[in-house]
Amino acid sequence: MPTAEDPEPRHPGPRHPDLPCSDPHCPEHDASGPAPFDGVRLDEDFVRGASAQEGSARARMLAARWREEAPVDPGGRRWSPSDPLSARASRWLDRRGRLALAVLCGLLVTAGAVQYADFSPAHRGDRGGRGARTPVVGPARDVALPGGGTSMGSRCGAKGVHRYALPPYESASQGKGPQLVLTHYGSMRLSGDDPGAFEIGLGVAPGRVPLTLPASLGTEGVTVEIEGPDGLVAGGHHLPVTLVEGTPRTPDGGIDAPAGASVRLEALAICPGQDLTRIGRGLSHPIDSHNSITGPPPYILTVSFSHPAVAAARAAAGSPLRSEVLAADNEFRPYDGPSHDEPPYDGPSDEPLYDEPSPKLSVRPVAVDVLA
Repeated sequence: MPTAEDPEPRHPGPRHPDLPCSDPHCPEHDASGPAPFDGVRLDEDFVRGASAQEGSARARMLAARWREEAPVDPGGRRWSPSDPLSARASRWLDRRGRLALAVLCGLLVTAGAVQYADFSPAHRGDRGGRGARTPVVGPARDVALPGGGTSMGSRCGAKGVHRYALPPYESASQGKGPQLVLTHYGSMRLSGDDPGAFEIGLGVAPGRVPLTLPASLGTEGVTVEIEGPDGLVAGGHHLPVTLVEGTPRTPDGGIDAPAGASVRLEALAICPGQDLTRIGRGLSHPIDSHNSITGPPPYILTVSFSHPAVAAARAAAGSPLRSEVLAADNEFRPYDGPSHDEPPYDGPSDEPLYDEPSPKLSVRPVAVDVLA
């Protein structure tokens, strides 16, 4: 069959002057001359400079195999991104793995919390309240307290035993000598890391005659004892006091009653197995729906100190008591003294003093429980 000729014959473009012409129409072409590529050297630099390279034999072999059979991963599971069943299985395995990981993490966290928590009755607190987050207690022996004084751990569990022999209670109609009153009391913890303490406010009333005491109130400081149904649960002696700001001082550094102060009992003074929060709440009196006291508090707080000036003031006032000890507790006693409408006391008399009634008899202590 005849071959159609190109109606627009193509002519070769300009050639490189160093290369021989292979076009039959080239004027330099000579059929009887040497071959066009004679003398051309195809060295390594020429080959590596090519714009395209052929794949390795292994790559060509794997490509030919994968065209007929899908690849298999090292675990033996066939996988293909174009296989719908494989894609669904992969998504299901991913969700299952995430769920298993979440369950495992939850179990580890729960196990750690159970191991850390203390479910003993001493640290659960009362029902509906918060237990002690920092259950710090002292040993069953006397130890030095961080803020000063000494604990009474060796007396833990003792019932009705006090460091000082407490004098009988004097009512407003009988009291003539000085008296001690609790203005406020309770447990206090400023943060979760704070071990806490008991804070007690004190007031000293002079009675019928002047009373001057040292700044420490007692010769040996102040003693604090807390007794529960099972005996002593916390206590300390030789405790320092903080006087109310602005309290006047005598030339020798003492104070004249009436005076106010506060004392702090550290958590290290708590007996083993006891709880700061539960004791603090147990210092309050039980009340009914009308806010009336229905009985004594579960825990009895007693604060006391001893000084010879107390006995001298009682003797000068004609009190039947001769004890050097001033003491107060958190038991509520109704005020039975004279009315404030009566004229003030202006001289010696057998009638009780009522121009400055004893705070113990006219002021009901306020229980506080401050927690962060």
